[in-house]
Amino acid sequence: MESIGGRLERFGGVGPGFDLLRLVLASGVVVWHCFPLTTGNARLVDATAFWFLVNLFVPMFFVVSGFLVTASAHRVTLLPYLLNRVARIVPALLCVVALSALLLGPLVTSLPANAYVTDPQVLRYFGNVVGLVAYPLPGVFTDLPVPHVVNGSLWTVRFEYACYVGLGALMLVRLAQRWWPYALAYLLLCALAAAGLALRSASGADGGSLPIASGILTQATKVIPYFLIGGLLFVLRHRIAYDWRLALAAALLIPVIGVLGDSSLLKQPLFWLALAPPLAYLTVWLGLARLPRPEFLGGGDFSYGVYLYHFPILQLLVLLTGVKHWWLLALLAAVPVLLVAAASWHLVEKPALLLRKRFSIAGQRAAAGSSPSTL
Repeated sequence: MESIGGRLERFGGVGPGFDLLRLVLASGVVVWHCFPLTTGNARLVDATAFWFLVNLFVPMFFVVSGFLVTASAHRVTLLPYLLNRVARIVPALLCVVALSALLLGPLVTSLPANAYVTDPQVLRYFGNVVGLVAYPLPGVFTDLPVPHVVNGSLWTVRFEYACYVGLGALMLVRLAQRWWPYALAYLLLCALAAAGLALRSASGADGGSLPIASGILTQATKVIPYFLIGGLLFVLRHRIAYDWRLALAAALLIPVIGVLGDSSLLKQPLFWLALAPPLAYLTVWLGLARLPRPEFLGGGDFSYGVYLYHFPILQLLVLLTGVKHWWLLALLAAVPVLLVAAASWHLVEKPALLLRKRFSIAGQRAAAGSSPSTL
């Protein structure tokens, strides 16, 4: 039976389905955010069987990231790896943060210009570039169904950075190609979540009253285990079968949990940890499947731009049009979000990646002319 590694090698080391998968996941996040941004009720979908499906997009994104970034870490040394990560993530992130704070904010704020530019929230908003999450800008989007939130998608940035740093640390100690550090980190998260559950039970408190049960731990377990399992699948790619039956079994979990479970599971870190292995396998299986390539994008990867820019665009459309229906907001946003993502790719992301490649080539040439002791 063909392995994941064999499947990957058959396509020259590039999964043919990852391009479309990333775009679909990013688009799913856009549609999902249309619900709360038009109604102010983030739990609107919770009463349907779709409550579970809409919460899978971001975890699956992290599986893709874990699989592909770990692959990159196996091909390069630590410094090029870090340059690659900075070049891929930071330019577009800095751009969306700067445009929000310096262009969008002054245009739509309810405050006078002087009051806006001198407000500490403006400077604090730039902390998003380094993972210090800040949602509001002074006087911006104050009367919308989801008020004071300029870009609700930025909560994942700090966890993406944490995953990159963790993988870089494994590279530093030459453990990135071993399977057990990924498994150990996953098991440690499971132990931490179990300890949190035991603490809640012992204290008799509800899940929302303990920081270990809500907040950062719950958020972390929605993404970090998926990066870890994605990386583990790459490390063990030659030992794990690429089997449609395993993918089907994982896929069947989605409707079953959607019908039999309820949205209270979303607050349980152990639920997200238990879901990580099957969902990660399904995600990688889809990424290696012969999915059609989004040729209309001209070979660009617009998924990151769609994810980064869509939230402020949605909020702006709600402000300007007063739209009350999620499906209408999704239709109104489709073209602007795609255009902005295309502009981000061609004007910011792609040039940054090309610049990074030039540095990498220069570094490789310099290394070729250096003795091992100077590297």
